[in-house]
Amino acid sequence: MIKTLTLIFTLLFLITPKLSFSAELNTGERVKIQSSVLKEEREIQILLPESYFSHSAATYPVIYLIDGDYTFHGMSGMLDFLANKAQLIPDVIVVAIADKGTEIYRQNMTPKGLTAPFKKEDAGKAELFLSFLTEEVKPYINSNYRVADNAILVGHSMGGLFVLNALFEAPNAFDHFVSMSPSVWLNDYAIMAKAKSFIEKDDHKPTSLYLSLGDENRQGVYGVLQLLDEAQPKNTHWQFSQYPNENHNSVGLIALRDNLKAIFKGWFITDKELSQSMSPEQLLQHYKALSLSLNLNQSIPTPSIKSAIRYFYRQEKASEIPAFMAKIKKELPASEQGFIIMQSSYVGHYDSSESALKILQLSEERFNHSVEYLKSIASTYEQLDNTILAINYYEKALKLAQLYNSNQWQINIIEAKLLKIRANKSFK
Repeated sequence: MIKTLTLIFTLLFLITPKLSFSAELNTGERVKIQSSVLKEEREIQILLPESYFSHSAATYPVIYLIDGDYTFHGMSGMLDFLANKAQLIPDVIVVAIADKGTEIYRQNMTPKGLTAPFKKEDAGKAELFLSFLTEEVKPYINSNYRVADNAILVGHSMGGLFVLNALFEAPNAFDHFVSMSPSVWLNDYAIMAKAKSFIEKDDHKPTSLYLSLGDENRQGVYGVLQLLDEAQPKNTHWQFSQYPNENHNSVGLIALRDNLKAIFKGWFITDKELSQSMSPEQLLQHYKALSLSLNLNQSIPTPSIKSAIRYFYRQEKASEIPAFMAKIKKELPASEQGFIIMQSSYVGHYDSSESALKILQLSEERFNHSVEYLKSIASTYEQLDNTILAINYYEKALKLAQLYNSNQWQINIIEAKLLKIRANKSFK
């Protein structure tokens, strides 16, 4: 036992320098765009979800984040927990729009015909900046990444005013408009005339607007709410939330979290609902319809997958699983990988590790680009005491995780597995 611990600590010491350099925050990729609209070079920051490379056929909604350099770290961290870890919403691509200093930013957020805050001559350039987004940024993202037809424009404060103005000017440009504590007060609430005209006209395709405020009452948002409440526009689904325990600067994080859960309502199903009211067939139809309405192709949450497979075993209907898996492959193809991994896990528990391995091997060639799939094979070999192949597959998974710039905790798990297996192997 003492010799084993000594070896483990020695190996830890040897790999510590590598770990210290690899533990970097994933901030995505910064891309420069030479804008012909703005006649200048602009930067955007693109963060792909951790699942992007492991699920090569999946498509992702895109969040366009105004004032991206200011809000990126808080929003991206929240989204990592909300989507990647908790799976309360689908995975998303984040496109953070960099600014060029406070004064230029405010001018770009100010609607045409108005002047930027605290200025007399800085005429608003929001119309130009919106054209930059719709004519240059969105086409670039659509051409270079696997995007779903589901775009969300997000802005806070002056950025929130820009989002409102974008809705009034180009309601068909995005599917959802998230305006957090918008500066409606600008130029003595001048945006209200445009808001009134837009809401009363209501001749655009259906879209959604999410408004929010912190502990503030001078932003001018209540005037917009009154117009919406009185007109009840059919083509603008709207929702307002106020957070009396948040201030102007803190409200954005919690508001966006709630707004995204509303946009993707139905994606997460509680364990109680799953166990009490949803059969595998009902679950399949639910996500098939939801994926269609959200215009995305993406693996459904792991708890829902587990619930479906668990149902067959609890009802003693395991013989029906192959037919159900065939339907998953046809109707929810992006979820097939997750279902195979879950099926093998249950087969390993109720039947044998040999049977579980056979299930994984049948589709190994199709999913050998997936960290999770390789980890499942490695774990099964580990259960079979096949040390050489367990190490081999964990090493493959580790190389992919490093290549994909996976979260450090994911890399740590694989490295810890390798460390344990090699230590045990040395003392057998």
